[in-house]
Amino acid sequence: MAVNPTIQMSCALAPLLVHEVEVMDELGRLKTTNIPGERPLTIYLDKREVVTLMTLGSAPKALVLGYLRNQRLVEPSDDIFESIQVDWETDSAAVKTRKSTVDIAVWTSKRVVTTGCVAKEQCLVA
Repeated sequence: MAVNPTIQMSCALAPLLVHEVEVMDELGRLKTTNIPGERPLTIYLDKREVVTLMTLGSAPKALVLGYLRNQRLVEPSDDIFESIQVDWETDSAAVKTRKSTVDIAVWTSKRVVTTGCVAKEQCLVA
């Protein structure tokens, strides 16, 4: 996917993509290994909260663009975007468009909460 160079984009690679954890192997020995670290990223389209996605953080701008296009919240033309700013301190991505293509107020009027957990016992709260 080519990105129009006129879009102002932040340098947004997440600072820590993996976390070091201690695990126990099949023989009961403790070892240290790295696991991917997912983090939330809340997308704001023209100052309206759209969704919070979970991401590894390696390509947040591509994730934001892909989500907005997939949900048909923006046209497939890159000239609609003015800027995309990702801020890992607030876990958010602010997308500013040159012209609105959808009525974002109608689209965001009903809040939907989803999770990847099958059972309540499987959900871990950080």
